[in-house]
Amino acid sequence: MRKVLFITVSAFFIFITFAQAGEIYKCVDRHGNPFITSSFRDGMKCELAESFNESANEAAADEEKKAGNKDDKTSVTAEKERLARINKCYSCCGEKQQPCYNYTADNRLCAAEFANCNAMCKSEGASSSAWSECWSESAK
Repeated sequence: MRKVLFITVSAFFIFITFAQAGEIYKCVDRHGNPFITSSFRDGMKCELAESFNESANEAAADEEKKAGNKDDKTSVTAEKERLARINKCYSCCGEKQQPCYNYTADNRLCAAEFANCNAMCKSEGASSSAWSECWSESAK
C-alpha cells in the first residue's frame, strides 16, 4: 500500500513540476537594469531567452579548459616544488636529530628541537628554529 501511495504522489509532483515550468525572458526595466525572469511586467522590454544553447556552452567550456589548463599547470608545478622543498626540510630535520641525541644526553631537548624544526618546515621558514639552516638548504 505504501509503495503504491509513494509512486502516485511522486508522479503527481512530477506532473506539477512540468506544468509550472515557465519560459525564461531576458528583460530590461525602465531604468536600464538587465535581469532574467519568468514573468515580466508592463514597462519592461523582454525577449524570450533560449533555455539551452549548446554551441555557447561548448565554447565557454572550451575557453575555461584552455585557461584552466595553463593556470593548473603552473599552480601544480609550483605546489609540487613547494612540497618537495618542505619534504627536503623534513628530511634535514631528521638527519640532525640523531647527532643531537649523540651530542646531548637530554632526549627532551632533541625532541623539542626536532618539533621546532618540523614546525619551521611546515610554516615554510616563517617560524624560528635552531636548525633553521634546514629550510635554507632545502631550496638547493
